[in-house]
Amino acid sequence: MSLIVRLQPHSDESLHGFLRRVSEHNWAPGVKSLLASFGMKFRLTFNEAELARLADMLHVDVVDLASRQLDPDSENVILRPKYQCRNGDKVCPQCMADKPYQRLGWSHVLVTACPRHNIQLVASCVACGQGINADSPLDRCACGQAYALGPAVAASEESLALSAFLLGIEHPARHSLPPAWRTGSPPANVVDLLYLLGKHFTVKSEGSRENKSSRGKASVGALIVSAQTGFGLLWSWPTRFDEALGARLTSTEGPGLAKRLGGWYRELHQRYTDPAYDCLRQALVQHLSLNFDGHLNLRISTIDPQHLQDKCWLSSEEAGRLIGIGSELVRSAVTTGEIKGKVTVKGKNRFVSIHRDVVEKVRQDRLRFLTTTEVRRWLGVSKLVFERLMQSGALDRKTKSQRPPLVSAEFLAADVEALVVRLHQGIQHRDVDKSTWTGLQDISIRRGIPDRAICLVLQKILHQEILPVAVIAGVPGISGLRFDLAELKACFDDEQPEMVLSITQLARMQGWKHESIKEWIESGLLAARQESVNGKPHWVIPLADLLKFTSEFAVLADLARRTNTRSIWLLNRLKPVGVQPALAPRTGQGTRRGMLLRIDDLVIAAQSSKRAQPSACTGSA
Repeated sequence: MSLIVRLQPHSDESLHGFLRRVSEHNWAPGVKSLLASFGMKFRLTFNEAELARLADMLHVDVVDLASRQLDPDSENVILRPKYQCRNGDKVCPQCMADKPYQRLGWSHVLVTACPRHNIQLVASCVACGQGINADSPLDRCACGQAYALGPAVAASEESLALSAFLLGIEHPARHSLPPAWRTGSPPANVVDLLYLLGKHFTVKSEGSRENKSSRGKASVGALIVSAQTGFGLLWSWPTRFDEALGARLTSTEGPGLAKRLGGWYRELHQRYTDPAYDCLRQALVQHLSLNFDGHLNLRISTIDPQHLQDKCWLSSEEAGRLIGIGSELVRSAVTTGEIKGKVTVKGKNRFVSIHRDVVEKVRQDRLRFLTTTEVRRWLGVSKLVFERLMQSGALDRKTKSQRPPLVSAEFLAADVEALVVRLHQGIQHRDVDKSTWTGLQDISIRRGIPDRAICLVLQKILHQEILPVAVIAGVPGISGLRFDLAELKACFDDEQPEMVLSITQLARMQGWKHESIKEWIESGLLAARQESVNGKPHWVIPLADLLKFTSEFAVLADLARRTNTRSIWLLNRLKPVGVQPALAPRTGQGTRRGMLLRIDDLVIAAQSSKRAQPSACTGSA
């Protein structure tokens, strides 16, 4: 058959629409009849030989026809047969009023709006309500109603953005999409990705099931809903995408990313490798770095490790490496509530996660404190000199309750620095014979300073009553300071120094509890006074007052130790004879420590017990 009227396809005309237009102009009953006259059968996709024959019969370019027909491997997303309407066509009334022909993309299930006129596509006749199908004329329904007279209903911005995106048409609505999706044509498998996202992020009600065809595949309706849901996640980029990720992570718990988020992210990294999807990968990694409190295995191929170095939630192992301690210490601190963190228990497995801010605070706290070895290196002194300095009140040793969590070092770096600066600022350069220069390490009996006076000399140096006369350059800390030996000897030759003990020294010497000694002082039973060292008050106990205290009171714990019993048992035996504790302070846990007994009460009880014993008979009458 030779054509009566030869036509050329429009630039945006579909192959099926072109065949319909040719059949109408050549008075053929339909496309199938037209193809039958060519000795061909109607197909959704023609092979190369059939396409060449068809191009020859229509007198058009075969490459032009090939670019318009449906193809499962087409690089144009709107030409993939998988997502074509099966039950009818759609038209734009205003496009049909301009030029009545079937545009490329109108048959795609997700193209529901016309980006050129910003209105919805019409899928049924406004007069009879019948769906638009391929058997009716191009420009009118079988009832005679022209499609150009259909309603012009304004389309939503989201549907316009989706339609323009799939058609590759520039439109302002696309500006709410990821930057790479705002111009140009989309990748051919973009609908598969949208369906993947929508399927995983659709909230399903209890008992609901996904609509599937008899072959087990998702129905067209379910496919459209899931794909539109997936596209909605990318609308208002990246707000909705972040909100969906956050909601999913918040509603789940555990260390595993796949169980928390679903396995879609693996497909995103492994299957969807087009650069247009890089924005999704970057947004996902950024969100996980900030909000995921589980374990991200840096060895998995789906996430680039270089993007996860600054993630905000860390495992106990990662936190331990940053802090510089063992992971078991971090895990224990979170479990006991010593530091903030999250604990997830799954059966016998326990997973701990800590926010980076908490880890950084612990790390900074540890940097503020120094160990004994670090302090000695800073000061440049030996162990013996350091112990003498501590006995003289040079530095305040912080107890565990005074230190931040996970800090084992006992000295504040600021205190050590202040000590070094203060002593160096007090240097008074004088002409003193170098043979009399005396360093801190030289303050000993070898230079004529007795052991009993060493603490007194060091205290006067710390209080800056004795100032250094020189400093040796290049020597670290305070070990380079030099003092006048004559001035050192003068401070203990003039007067006999008062012997005093600090609470720490007394506790070490007698084995008493630090808090018990402090309680005795505050109760007025043990006389003591406060002295300022480095601007901080410290209790000191004169030796005379200590002797008076030990002559008046006995510590119940000491008596129990001597009699090989427990304090409470010994006290229960003494109470019936009138011995009551002079002081029984309670700790925060309700236990009694530091009980004191008056020696006079013990003597009276002993005398009463002796008188109460019956006299032994020495003979018969």
